[in-house]
Amino acid sequence: MNHIVLVNIENNTEKVHRQFSPPFGILIAASVLQRNNVEVIVRHIVNTKENLKELLKVCEGAIAVGFSVMTSPNLLSVIEASKLLHNQGIFVYWAGTHATLLPKISLQDSCVDAVLRGEAEQNLYEFYLWRQGKISADAVPGLCYIDNGEIRISPIPAVTMPDTLGYHPFDLLDMNKYLDKPIQKRKNYIPGKILPFMTSKGCVKRCAFCYNTVVNRSKWRGYPLHNVYKEMDYLIDNYGVTGWMFYDDNIFVDPTRAWSIIEKYKMPTSVELDLMRVDEALIERALSSNVAKLYIGIESGSDKMLRKMHKGITRAKVIEKMQMCQQMGIHVDLSFMMLLPGESPEDLELTLSLVKELYEYDNIKIDGPKCYNPYPGTEFFDELLASGWKEPTSNEEWAKYNRNIAVGETGFNLSEEHIRLLEDYHLL
Repeated sequence: MNHIVLVNIENNTEKVHRQFSPPFGILIAASVLQRNNVEVIVRHIVNTKENLKELLKVCEGAIAVGFSVMTSPNLLSVIEASKLLHNQGIFVYWAGTHATLLPKISLQDSCVDAVLRGEAEQNLYEFYLWRQGKISADAVPGLCYIDNGEIRISPIPAVTMPDTLGYHPFDLLDMNKYLDKPIQKRKNYIPGKILPFMTSKGCVKRCAFCYNTVVNRSKWRGYPLHNVYKEMDYLIDNYGVTGWMFYDDNIFVDPTRAWSIIEKYKMPTSVELDLMRVDEALIERALSSNVAKLYIGIESGSDKMLRKMHKGITRAKVIEKMQMCQQMGIHVDLSFMMLLPGESPEDLELTLSLVKELYEYDNIKIDGPKCYNPYPGTEFFDELLASGWKEPTSNEEWAKYNRNIAVGETGFNLSEEHIRLLEDYHLL
């Protein structure tokens, strides 16, 4: 057979079962193959013996098996599954953010035969043709591999233009497993069959910590609205979806488009947006459209750090707009980060004190503060290296880095004052 199998594998943890979300990246990749009449199989699995056995079976005879790889503890499951398949003579490649940002590290594992950097629309079909022997490796943008012991690295391809974006073929998955979840008793929880969904790619912001500045070059592209509506209607009609959590990095880059989606369905919805878009008119419109909550990345309570991050907001604006949200009765989730490069103890205390203050609002749920995660190529990554942090040298070492990493595992150069503050706020 000449089929390709696309895989997203997760560690077998309670959190994964509670927050299982569709693998949007490999669905987009699948659409690239579908529209070029290439047979594709998609698997999104939790790492168990039974699931690995089934994966091995569907991969038999595949021309290649691709893993979507994020820098997180799930890397360990990706490595385990990759070794299993590679040892059976199956060609394994990695794609996704981790592989795009760290191709040399990815290829250090002998079970990885190739890396595809960037977006699937730019190279996956060409990769397929290369595997068939129809084109040369040089004709595949973003292809990285080992040639006679030498690692060959290609630059990240240009971002996909709107007219060639992929789509989400949800029929390749059983969507019930993303909807049949236990009811959670937590602040701002939205009951019902609420499904994560993406209507766009990328973000125009240039936050100094964000992978988007490297992977998407701070470019935003919206999927065609007719495809968005078609997919949402399919999920409602076939799976009884009752609401949405829009996972777009920045759905309100085009406000007219964003409102057209939200107001077409008027279902309980969570949307992520910039703080400075929040005003009375937006809140009134959101409430009238059944928006259940807003998700806003604040990240720091220090004006100095907010300037360094290019957030375009201030501590005073955060407080002002959160008071407005409380008075008008809209729920808000806020994310915060800590231990950023160049974050002094004073900066850290400003963040921790703001989190403590906002935590008392009955309409606000705090996500964090979670540890800063380093992404190669970003502004903060270079500053972190300059501070004396030792960059991981293997995929296993990188696997510990995600937003839930323990402070003591980061390897960051923290002063005694940093440690005292973290202890005072029960974060150590």
